[in-house]
Amino acid sequence: MSDTQPVSPERLVKSVERVRDLGEVFTPAATVQAMLDLLPESMWSPHPSPTFLEPACGDGNFLVAILDRKLEMVAAAYAAGTLPAGADVDALQFHALEAVSSIYAVDISVDNVIGGTPGHEIGARKRLLTVFLNWFEKATGGTRSSLSTVQSIAQWIINRNIIVGNMLATNADGEPSGRDDLPIIEYDWKPTTRTVAVTATTFGAVMSAGTAETTGVMSLFDTFAPAVTWEGAAFDLRKAPISEPALTDIEARNGITRRTA
Repeated sequence: MSDTQPVSPERLVKSVERVRDLGEVFTPAATVQAMLDLLPESMWSPHPSPTFLEPACGDGNFLVAILDRKLEMVAAAYAAGTLPAGADVDALQFHALEAVSSIYAVDISVDNVIGGTPGHEIGARKRLLTVFLNWFEKATGGTRSSLSTVQSIAQWIINRNIIVGNMLATNADGEPSGRDDLPIIEYDWKPTTRTVAVTATTFGAVMSAGTAETTGVMSLFDTFAPAVTWEGAAFDLRKAPISEPALTDIEARNGITRRTA
């Protein structure tokens, strides 16, 4: 008799009600990998780490696959001695944190983001942190107990980058969803000094800046670029005075309000 245990099928639909209320159908892992295979290798560069935004992340199938690829490239550069921050373990951790910070996501369901409820025990945030911790053990030969500071910084980033919100422009009643007010933290990682500057802004401001940059059109009434909120040693990032986004009620596409706390 084989010791191999059967692989549980992926749950692409959690319930009929969630498909109806949230339009929720998850992307199979094989499809995620096939889609990421289409991207150029430069998308996994350790520095500057290209940004990804998943506007309907579910419980994180794309997020964990993206982070896994980014971290593998960090580990490969570390082994080759080519990380911009240096050749020691601190450099490895610096760029690993940079990789985590380059991934943003929004989902309308707190079950998917936070987890901790029956049928949704593990959310996207926890899945990302688990990928980070497993990678650390493999890359350094260390243990999780030796990762306390970096682990807490990774959690700090994940809790601010992976948020509950509605990325549609309007709610079911046609009113603005508040998408432009969703909080976004921009990170500027500086490997030569091993420091990071963070700026607290909003999705709307980021999109406006991107539009101006790509079109060359500037308005006299545009606001100035937001000032840097905090800058310091990368391993002191938790000192940045930026709170976690508040959890609020999110209205599903059929008008049903789901609690997020």
